[in-house]
Amino acid sequence: MPGDTSLHFIQEKLEMQRSRPITIDELPGLAGSELCGVWLICEGHDIVLHAPVKSIWHRQQIILHEFSHMILRHDLEISDEELVLAFLPDLGVNVLRALGRSSYTDDAELTAEALADQLATRIINNEVGTTPEPLAFRRVFG
Repeated sequence: MPGDTSLHFIQEKLEMQRSRPITIDELPGLAGSELCGVWLICEGHDIVLHAPVKSIWHRQQIILHEFSHMILRHDLEISDEELVLAFLPDLGVNVLRALGRSSYTDDAELTAEALADQLATRIINNEVGTTPEPLAFRRVFG
């Protein structure tokens, strides 16, 4: 990862790798639910939605978790279309697949959170000028 790693930088790399834009937005309907983040795979673009949060760090962690699912290609393995019906019935886009973050009881969620933690550490270290551990970023993104 370059020295100026940020959430925006990771988003740009993912958009290039996936050849599609990623929209990030808050979804008030997630407030009070057990879900704090959702990744929607739509025709031609991805959407990452997060619950309202009080901290920019919490927001970043939720988004990094969803980005980690993208990096790890979990869209090829798991999907939860019930999320769309429960929280997003009037979204107005054709959602092909959906992944939601609610617990860490399966390997995909644990792995995505571990990667999100590493990415967050790298971003924080960049902001305070600390030399981070290598994360094999170039092997992931090429």
